[in-house]
Amino acid sequence: MNLRHVASCGLACAVLLLAGCDDGRQPPGKVGVRVVNVAPGFEMLAFQREREPNGLSTLSFKGSTESIYDEDLYDFFVYERALGQNVARSWTFARELDSDHSYTFVLTEVDGEVQPLIVEHSTGPAAETQFVAVHAASGLPAIDLYLERPGVGIAGATPRGSFNAQEEMTARALPGGDYELWLTVAGEPANVLLATTTITLPVGVTTMFIVVPEGGQGTEQLSVLMLQAQPSILYDRDATSELRVVNGATDQAPRDVAIDSQFSPPLFSAIPFGEPTPYAPYPTVAAKINVTPVGNSGALELEQTVAGFPGQRATMLFAGPAGTLFGAFALDDGRRIDREAKVRFMSAVSQFFAVDFVVALPDADPNFLGAVATLTAPGLSPSYTPLAPGEYDLYVYQAGTANLLSGPTRFSVEAGGIYSVLTVDGPDTATVGVRFLDDFP
Repeated sequence: MNLRHVASCGLACAVLLLAGCDDGRQPPGKVGVRVVNVAPGFEMLAFQREREPNGLSTLSFKGSTESIYDEDLYDFFVYERALGQNVARSWTFARELDSDHSYTFVLTEVDGEVQPLIVEHSTGPAAETQFVAVHAASGLPAIDLYLERPGVGIAGATPRGSFNAQEEMTARALPGGDYELWLTVAGEPANVLLATTTITLPVGVTTMFIVVPEGGQGTEQLSVLMLQAQPSILYDRDATSELRVVNGATDQAPRDVAIDSQFSPPLFSAIPFGEPTPYAPYPTVAAKINVTPVGNSGALELEQTVAGFPGQRATMLFAGPAGTLFGAFALDDGRRIDREAKVRFMSAVSQFFAVDFVVALPDADPNFLGAVATLTAPGLSPSYTPLAPGEYDLYVYQAGTANLLSGPTRFSVEAGGIYSVLTVDGPDTATVGVRFLDDFP
């Protein structure tokens, strides 16, 4: 299918600069191409033109890259990440590029396979703004798109266009300025899927809106990737945020957790040691997290301000001695990857300054492997470690040393699984304990 692109001002200017003549010879026309990964079931995709040795670009989810090519007919290749025993799949498509247009290759996902959409567009009118839209959320119904001035709403308004999943909306021009973007189920204006705060559509610029399936990443079912000079992600103006908490206090006693000292009731009551709470609504603006002994709101052990995160979920781990707790915080990614597992590591260990986590194949020598995470307490790895499905051995060392604190501990993971490993103080001063959380049985 075809997928076309709206070139940013920077990309379009670069094309013009490269399209000049040299000593009377007319060089090939230059073409701006942007590639975007909106396939939620893939942690990463690689893109390549004509299998060029140095032309491989890697794209995380919602990531994009820009290139300038000579106009010509090309074969393009997309690869998933090879992991463990998995044989990396690849997809290919051909496209003739001409210098009268700019292109966006939108890498979407349908039934676990990458499906490229090619969006092509010409420069819009200089005195107006232009937009193009792509519906890349294959699991969602047809959508009506509205662009209205701030505060006007969509009551009685006519959609700017409608499109089904895997379709694009033809480029349209309108006066430049501030707008609100609305997405509704087609023909059902009261069934609003997303409504943004004010966005600016500059005169003489083409903006691309890509409706992206979140795939469980956060609290929303969809977002909009807005491509202008710089990409930005638009969530619904009323997008919620959620938080869960892990109690890693050294005394292993339960704790109460409140938001902005609201203990009647607290956000979480009597959190047991070493187990994550369910997710609960959390303010989308900065708020203070309070931790106290159970039923004793006057004995404040932790008060930490955490920024709001609209559309996202997050985990907070607190640890330390009774009376003086410290908190660590990380955003969660609930997308389940098609052929990979992912593991987050956490530490509440107080007996050692820091610990190294080493993951090895069963019975392999861990001394030849580097740590997948090194954490002080309280600590959460900011990203997940990808693993191919199968069995592994976990070793925990005193950071930077060969002093083994735990392991080998055998564990197994499955494709699509999301796992967490928490280290805590061991039964003696020479060891640490390990807890397997989330999708672990």
